[in-house]
Amino acid sequence: MNKEIIKEYILDRQEVQSRKTFVPREMQIDHSFHRQTGKIAAILGSRRAGKSTYLLQLHQQMGIQTQQGIWIDFTEYLWQDFQKEDWQKLWEASLEICGSLEPVFFLDEIQQLTDFESGLRYLQNQNVLIFITGSNSSLFGRSMATSLRGKVLSYEIFPLSFVEFLLFRDWQQSPPYNSRQRAQLNAYLDEYLQWGGFPEVVIAQETDLKKHLLQSYVDTMLLRDVVERHEIKNVDLVEKLFQKALLSFTKTFSVHKWYNDFRSQGRRLSKDTLYEYLHHLEDSLFLITISNEINPSAARKIYLVDNGLYQVIRSKPDRGQLWENACFLELRRQGIKPSFLLDNSGEIDFVTDSALILVCLDLHGDNLERETRSLAHAKQLFPGKEVIIWTRERSANVDAGAGITRWYGLSRDSGEASQ
Repeated sequence: MNKEIIKEYILDRQEVQSRKTFVPREMQIDHSFHRQTGKIAAILGSRRAGKSTYLLQLHQQMGIQTQQGIWIDFTEYLWQDFQKEDWQKLWEASLEICGSLEPVFFLDEIQQLTDFESGLRYLQNQNVLIFITGSNSSLFGRSMATSLRGKVLSYEIFPLSFVEFLLFRDWQQSPPYNSRQRAQLNAYLDEYLQWGGFPEVVIAQETDLKKHLLQSYVDTMLLRDVVERHEIKNVDLVEKLFQKALLSFTKTFSVHKWYNDFRSQGRRLSKDTLYEYLHHLEDSLFLITISNEINPSAARKIYLVDNGLYQVIRSKPDRGQLWENACFLELRRQGIKPSFLLDNSGEIDFVTDSALILVCLDLHGDNLERETRSLAHAKQLFPGKEVIIWTRERSANVDAGAGITRWYGLSRDSGEASQ
């Protein structure tokens, strides 16, 4: 690439970035730690989860000047011909732009490059701050585990939490709430559970626009991150498999059953192909599967990276499923990667290092025994773990029986959490 073209691109991006505004996200990255250690900060997340905007937030938090920010979006057409030797040109162009100031690199969707790790090593050797984003977990994992081992610290970013959703809605109330405020809060929670937290979808006012945005995210993910990246010819099978995954969210699923379903439709395929395609869908960070705590080789459960994705199949989901999916994502935002427990004695929705978590949208005296009957067996298996009920709102006529030690709601500061 021509160095002058690189400079012109960076200057244009700096001008655009200087005019952007954003709503702050909760995730925190200690940039002073990265400055001291020289580690690259890698922000991983699905498309449209807000990775690029979060880079802008980091830029502001560090208090650096506009000309110091070296912004590159590797999904743009200009960078398709970027080669190994061009990293030196990028560095030279950055020095010319920054003058006596230190360049800080913000490199978006870097997995678009076929060999990005050698370029990152080159920049890292210049002793500068580097922030990168990516939307493919497998490619990042392989690269980080080889030439960049120990030199990168990764962070997961998800679509908006309910707390962040309320910030987007300019909710400024604090508990205790009056009846009107609580009604508004519950309406917001219903909206959040139905449409999820992709920032653009939250901003969109019209239902048709929300649906159009979500469909475009899915189409882009399937085309770019799955079909094109892995050179898949059977596009229809990928789409049908994704639909089955959407219909199975929060439930155990069987690739063997899906294989039989496809075969009964006259499709010619192997079971290994389905496993491979499902793996590609997980790599795209739109789907997450978890294993059974007591039998990791048994059927897994599947979750969506955002509740709104369910809208693309035009089917009304069970509200309990939406609640469970939202609770799962909140655990992941806290850095917790849970498993689940399922055997003949019942099911525990989430098992963590310290807790057994039951998820129930509405808990009351009539369903308490049914919802908690699996606890006795689970507590025998894991006597050291505390028991948590994760419910939208605790009913007044439910006491703290069944060994329950804590009650959670979805939002930490919306008044829904109780203990």
